[in-house]
Amino acid sequence: MNITASWIWPADSDGRGFNLCSVFRRDFRLESVPASARILITADSYYRLKINGQWIGDGPARAYPEHYQYDIYDISCYLRPGLNLVEATVRYYGCGTFHQIPQRGGFLAQIELTGPDQTIVTDGSWLAARMPQWVENTVKSSIQQAPLEIVDASVAAGFDWKPAAVICCAEEGPWRGLHPRDVKPLSRRECLFRRYVGGHRVAKEPLVVAIPADRLLFPGDTTVNHCNSFPVLIAFTVESPQSQMVHLGLENVKVSVNGRSALNGEVSLKAGSNLLVAAPAQLTGHRPNYEIAFPADAGVSVRNFYNGGEGVAIVEFPELAGLAEDIPYVWANAPAAERGAAFSRIVNAALALRTVEEFLGQYPAARLLDRAELALDPHCAFQWREPFPLESGDVENPEALIYTDGDCTTVNPAPGYDIELCYDLGEQNVGFWNFALFAPAGTVLDIAALEYMTPDGRLQHTGSNYRNLMRYICREGYNRYSSMRRRSGRYLFLTVRNAAGPVRIQLARLVESTYPVVREGEFNASDCRLNRIYEISARTMKLCMEDTFTDCPLYEQTLWVGDARNEGLFAMSVFGAYDLVRRCIRLAGQSLERFPLVGCQVPSGWSSIIPIWSFMWGISVQEYCYETGDLAFGREVWPMVCKNLEGARSMIDPETGLLRTLAWNLFDWSKTDCDHPVLLQNSMFLVGALTAAIELGESLGEPVEAFRGQREELKRAINAQWDARKLAWPDSIHADGTVSEDASMHTSMLALLYDAANPEHVAAARANTVTPRAELIRVASPFAALYLYEAFEKIGMADEILKTIYRDYLPMLRLGSTTVWETFPAALNTGEFPTRSHCHGWSAAPLYFLPRLVLGILPAAPGAMKFRISPRITGLEFASGARPTIHGRVEAGWERKGNELFITARAPAGVELEYLENDTHTDLQVYFNGKPV
Repeated sequence: MNITASWIWPADSDGRGFNLCSVFRRDFRLESVPASARILITADSYYRLKINGQWIGDGPARAYPEHYQYDIYDISCYLRPGLNLVEATVRYYGCGTFHQIPQRGGFLAQIELTGPDQTIVTDGSWLAARMPQWVENTVKSSIQQAPLEIVDASVAAGFDWKPAAVICCAEEGPWRGLHPRDVKPLSRRECLFRRYVGGHRVAKEPLVVAIPADRLLFPGDTTVNHCNSFPVLIAFTVESPQSQMVHLGLENVKVSVNGRSALNGEVSLKAGSNLLVAAPAQLTGHRPNYEIAFPADAGVSVRNFYNGGEGVAIVEFPELAGLAEDIPYVWANAPAAERGAAFSRIVNAALALRTVEEFLGQYPAARLLDRAELALDPHCAFQWREPFPLESGDVENPEALIYTDGDCTTVNPAPGYDIELCYDLGEQNVGFWNFALFAPAGTVLDIAALEYMTPDGRLQHTGSNYRNLMRYICREGYNRYSSMRRRSGRYLFLTVRNAAGPVRIQLARLVESTYPVVREGEFNASDCRLNRIYEISARTMKLCMEDTFTDCPLYEQTLWVGDARNEGLFAMSVFGAYDLVRRCIRLAGQSLERFPLVGCQVPSGWSSIIPIWSFMWGISVQEYCYETGDLAFGREVWPMVCKNLEGARSMIDPETGLLRTLAWNLFDWSKTDCDHPVLLQNSMFLVGALTAAIELGESLGEPVEAFRGQREELKRAINAQWDARKLAWPDSIHADGTVSEDASMHTSMLALLYDAANPEHVAAARANTVTPRAELIRVASPFAALYLYEAFEKIGMADEILKTIYRDYLPMLRLGSTTVWETFPAALNTGEFPTRSHCHGWSAAPLYFLPRLVLGILPAAPGAMKFRISPRITGLEFASGARPTIHGRVEAGWERKGNELFITARAPAGVELEYLENDTHTDLQVYFNGKPV
């Protein structure tokens, strides 16, 4: 489309605040329905489009500002003769996320009608208004995501419609390179609750003091780097009606009361006025909100000690504040560590201050923040909830919300308490929350979701890692709303607060929203456990597919580049999601315009590199091109592949010949000794990336001899570090040249996988991989397990993969999981819970290996032109299924009858199939498609 529209925004806003929400509208008349009609639309940071009241879609797709995207919708079926109305609600986040790099609030749209021909563009003829019901001053949902969603429908003010202000022409603002979205928009499908789990009375919500330190010290900043520093002291008086012990809810703060430090959140209050001093528990990190919550039953109030108002005093330390990219990474950022040590000394002294007079004597110029400047965090009320049993009459007909027959669930007021209801979706899901209810004005509805609760009912809260909650404050009478943010979970908690009368909830449901793919992959075997593992893996991938692959649908929803390599393999194996793989590769490659290596999560306000992720990206390019035969795309990204390897080449240590970098040296969640300049695993993955580039370059006709030479030099350097005493490679080499005492199985399995081991080391490396000794650090996550499985296949131990899949995934089945986990049980410190994220796309390796091993569908030529069929039948009686290809499905099945094995397979026209014997067929008469072999 020839874009003649302009970027617009409400005239009374500069578009650079925090958590802004504006609405735009344009009406037009039609004599008749046009022959065709489409709309081009985009925004910074998020839009929802409606035409004549119909929800059309949300967007835009994530993109770098230099490569911004717009969406195109066919809107013919939504238009009618007469008056038509186009509406868009636009959120500008005004803060950094791991999904966008916000520039300023902006909205652009263009409608093109054919028959009669007409073009309608965003300009000064559109009306714009701030959304008065939108509550701006919230905390962020998490460091990765947008601000928390709070809507106050009780606000009586209507929209103050005024002509929109034109910001600039389409290509003249901070959003450049405008081009159409290169993947389909997300789907929408209504999903109802499966069952009513139960309800509680809950204590009234706590009094929360939340200081948005990042916004106070650096207003308008949209970075989210770990080494950013927000040093403030917080002080106020706590008025207590009596002497009492109070347990505080604390988020990233140390606290003292009257000079005594709180231990585990416990403080002693005297009757009357108490001085509370707080400071960041950690100066740097991804938690810039400092929060203190007082239980409602304590009856306390918070006052500033200047005028007695509901505010606090803060002291800023600009000399210790700073914004810093995480290149070098945290462990190597000496200035950040020095700032932290200096501020720690200040904090220790401040927490010892006992009276207001002492505090003002030390800090006479403390800055006053009134209540309106404090952030709102209703998630605290759920996270630190205190439940009590329901009593008769509290709730009527709670099962009504499972159906859509018009019956209501009624929640009656319980003096002194709020009412919480819990529902089970039956499986984890992701999407928009949609609800309708009749309520008195001012009634609060909080909706929160969790992935997991223990069999005895203990909740695994998401905490500040992700405030998985939204709040809606009701107008009098009927209220209906669809959330402006996709959220995930299995168990939904509806909490009705401050109700002055009965609340009748008419409906509550999830509008599932995922990438619209068709499940082409199938798997069915005689062992139903394998079938279930395949199913929950497929469900996981479905939930981790948005406009890109994402790590998880709940905590982050982030395109982690290393995760995307795994997920690309899995999604091509079950959904044929080639377009999403291609988009992730291109988007990640664009980060090379900013960094020497491909960034670790993109696009993002976090400037960080994980070298292994960068090399996985290079490997994924070759894998996509081999799978699809799409050499045109290979040529498009070949310069990116070369640039990534050039960046790696510049980081080779002249002394050791290995990759040396001060980046985030991560592969697995295991306790690898990795915070050092030289990590052996980095160099091994670089060997893999060089091999992938050589293979891709040869298929493209590009020169690759330089890459061959670099690979051989790197392999020699790797083998020079072999420890003959430990029969293993060390994990790392420290800055002073000291060789790490730690050794892991990871280096051995990677050396085998990428052919980096000298022949004399292969036997020991194989033993370290297959039967690792006790002193070797083990693989700790399903993410790294993929590479272990690949190494097993490389050394001819395919049956070991199946054994390991059983070992790794059966614990998930035993707990009734509907998705696969981020880590193995107890790999991270998750306390009483088996994992942190219960739905993590990087863990869906069975989608890739079960078709390869059990069905025996093995690609044997580029572009999916040939497959070998070689099922491994160990321990099974039959299996059947399919995997997608760029040409259509390849199907395979087999059944063993006594000493005979019957294999059938078929493929799309032009795709060659060939039977391949393996060791599980020994002493069997094999029939392939009805013929003996």
